[in-house]
Amino acid sequence: PENLQLIPRVVRFDYESVMRKNRYWHGGDPVTTHFFNALQAMFPEGERFFMDSARDVRDMLGKENISAELNEQIRLFIRQEAMHGREHDAWTTALISLGYIGMEGFDLKLKRDNKWSKKHLKPIWRLAMTSASEHFTASLAHLFIYKRPDFIEQAASPFRELLVYHAMEEVEHKAVAYDLYNETKGGYFLRIAGMVFVTFDLLIRLRNRQEYLLKKDGQWTPENRKKARDLLWGKDGIMRVLAPYLLQ
Repeated sequence: PENLQLIPRVVRFDYESVMRKNRYWHGGDPVTTHFFNALQAMFPEGERFFMDSARDVRDMLGKENISAELNEQIRLFIRQEAMHGREHDAWTTALISLGYIGMEGFDLKLKRDNKWSKKHLKPIWRLAMTSASEHFTASLAHLFIYKRPDFIEQAASPFRELLVYHAMEEVEHKAVAYDLYNETKGGYFLRIAGMVFVTFDLLIRLRNRQEYLLKKDGQWTPENRKKARDLLWGKDGIMRVLAPYLLQ
């Protein structure tokens, strides 16, 4: 919309004290709680990847060759993502403080992968993955707000506020990476390849983290494994509801 504003909001939340009192802060359910714990843990390094990709392509094209409006949106996009990364770092640090030290290893692996991609992949390829990721996160935001508000409503504070805040800003800046990608004339098939890769990569990393967190609590039972599958792939599962939006 013409009146769209990207607003980098400054927020700070205390996650650790709430987790210590209420480890399963999402409706008392370890499966859903650790789904969100696992999902959010990928955001800090993911968002640094997005910021680097946008900067690298902007610099490759030259600021003078991009409209003033898009330049400003890129600047605000980077500021929003930086704030998101800081809050999700704090969330993951809280998990590590509670004894989930394996989360550090997942972070290091993602850092190494990002460093490798920056060295070996062209900026346009990384921006294609960023554009796809932004579409994915904006679709998730749409799902949480409009299709499955129970995911927000059943979360304890401050996780509820963090999810709403992050979802709102993802919707605000969802088109920035896509618009920048179009400036590069990158093409449809590279963008779709990025979407396919991002989807599988996210699901694999998400499962590995969620499985670790549940195993750490002794909660990786046959019943909870089924609940984890149904959460994503069941009748009203996240991926099944998301599919039409992802295909857009």
